[in-house]
Amino acid sequence: MIQKWIFIVLLFFATCLHAGAWTCESPDNSNKITVHLENGTCSFTVHYDGTLIVERSALGLDLRDEPFSTFEIERVTTASHDDVWQPVIGELEQVRDFYNSLVVHLRETGQIGRRLSIEFRAFDEGVAFRYLIPRQVELDGNIISNEKTAFRFAEDFGAYPIKNIEGHYAETPTAIGQIETARIPLTIELGDGKMASLFEANVADQPPAQLKQSAERTLQPVFRKGAAVIQTPMQLAWRGLILAETPAELVENRFIVENLNPPCAIADPSWIRPGKHVRCRGDNGRITTDYVKRFIDFLAQQNLDAVHIDWSWYGTERKWSPEAIADFQEHMPDATREKLKGQNWIQNTTGNPMTVAQGYVPYLQFMRRFYHFVHYIDLDIHEVIKYGKEKNVGLSLYVNGGVLKPYGDHEVDAVFDTLSNWGVSTVKAGFVACESQDDVRWLRNLVESAARHKLTLCIHDAYIADGMRRTYPNILTQEGGGGRETNPPIEHELMLPFTRHLVGAHDHTPTLYSGQDGRTKLYELAQLVVYHGARQSLRDLYRDRDQLGVEAEFLREVPTVWDEVKILKAEPGDCIITARRNKDRWFIGGMNDELPRDVDVSLDFLADDVVYEVILFSEKPGDSDVKRTRHLVSNQDTLQIPMLSKGGLTILLIPKEDQN
Repeated sequence: MIQKWIFIVLLFFATCLHAGAWTCESPDNSNKITVHLENGTCSFTVHYDGTLIVERSALGLDLRDEPFSTFEIERVTTASHDDVWQPVIGELEQVRDFYNSLVVHLRETGQIGRRLSIEFRAFDEGVAFRYLIPRQVELDGNIISNEKTAFRFAEDFGAYPIKNIEGHYAETPTAIGQIETARIPLTIELGDGKMASLFEANVADQPPAQLKQSAERTLQPVFRKGAAVIQTPMQLAWRGLILAETPAELVENRFIVENLNPPCAIADPSWIRPGKHVRCRGDNGRITTDYVKRFIDFLAQQNLDAVHIDWSWYGTERKWSPEAIADFQEHMPDATREKLKGQNWIQNTTGNPMTVAQGYVPYLQFMRRFYHFVHYIDLDIHEVIKYGKEKNVGLSLYVNGGVLKPYGDHEVDAVFDTLSNWGVSTVKAGFVACESQDDVRWLRNLVESAARHKLTLCIHDAYIADGMRRTYPNILTQEGGGGRETNPPIEHELMLPFTRHLVGAHDHTPTLYSGQDGRTKLYELAQLVVYHGARQSLRDLYRDRDQLGVEAEFLREVPTVWDEVKILKAEPGDCIITARRNKDRWFIGGMNDELPRDVDVSLDFLADDVVYEVILFSEKPGDSDVKRTRHLVSNQDTLQIPMLSKGGLTILLIPKEDQN
């Protein structure tokens, strides 16, 4: 039974207050956020574990037409909230939403008297605040050019910034004072092992932000594109800090981001199907019905959940202009010209995701370096879907956001209605608009429409998670970060759990059996545990199926939705070992950098008085084959495991039902 406790105290003042300070403390008293009003201007400070980490920093909104003047406080509202909710998909069986809150209700001084409220929440896992604009006609239609919000850090802490969304994290921190711009989230070292990560959550009706240096040791969230038009009442995005004693705890505290989003909006989410999706690239670029059916046979044998067909199944990703067609005709390589001779490839340049292409499909318009790259489509989509259902294998299809209105020719609902009626299970939406206020509203509509049509989503490219998965769990995962297709260095992949992954699942599209840059089989396989995501998008597995060895047992058994998570080893940029529980079974994955190391994996997180069979997959130097061993363990045991350079470990723990 879910228990909910809310205790509210209203503090009214006979006369308006022109100066003062009000504090919101976390239930365990470790985190404290204080709002100050001085000379009609608001600011805030943050203390963590008794230490000031954010000095007096600005609060407020920058209105373009009629800026706010000075404020006075009408009243202050405080409350305590303790609730438990069950994610439809995610990393935990249940999430505790436990915080104290403080809402400061402000009124402009003078005759206009416009109102603005700021809500603060203090969790044991961090702090957050947002702006609330009450209903008032005089503010409707006004423009928020940006927030005045700033984070002035008490020291020149080291941080881990990236300048662009698909940038690569370095394992060496950069002093905050040296950061010009940074994407959110931004992870920060506070000293003595303590960590923080600056995030935004529930970005539902304004442009998402990035960080810019505005003064000494001061980072200001600024809109990525355009401004925000006010329509009252209005709730702006949450700004906050995850706070933790250690890097491991930082990862375990990340669920604060989902807690700052509304509850599930899907009345019956039972149709949502997570799983492991494998990209089908075809046989030398030829995607045919027979090939995809053989692909489905392989997935069914390996207990994999869906086949994904990326660009080209409906033709070019976007509609080509006559100028683009002419440029391609003039500049295509001779080999491409010979291949397309006598072929009606132009019919496949309409960018219509409610039809299936037939014949050759060129790749990108006006990008001549890709003019050699064409796919051939001969696909009976209905036969493929029917066959997949017989094998319990779903179908995921790519759709470029640029073909959907208002950015393209096709209504979102019409496209999703068509795909749903075909029997498609998942849509991978690529290059979605997500920079401006209108983009954000459109993206929310996209997600809602997909839910209405019982389609799960993988949102690719620039959209960064903000916890919307709690509200719309049909979002299985999203990119918004440098995945494997960007050819990242090892240290980037070992920084991701402590940075980008803190705000939500990241569709890293791990390539298994690639051996890229010396990565071992277990390093790549361990990503399915270390990197959370209800959809794991695997690349190129089918073409390497002959390499599958004993480790394929782990691939078949590992799920994508979890009930509990423990970070067993956390050295950002160097090594991470993660344990995740699904029902009564535990899966452990570890990823290591270039330095070989021996690790001790304590099993003290296992249930008391239960004996487990451990299935351990391990590697040896110079031997590409994985070894599998089995024995019995309990929570009193510690496993001693060598990890190779760029190597990994994968472990499966299954409770023994009868020990007699």
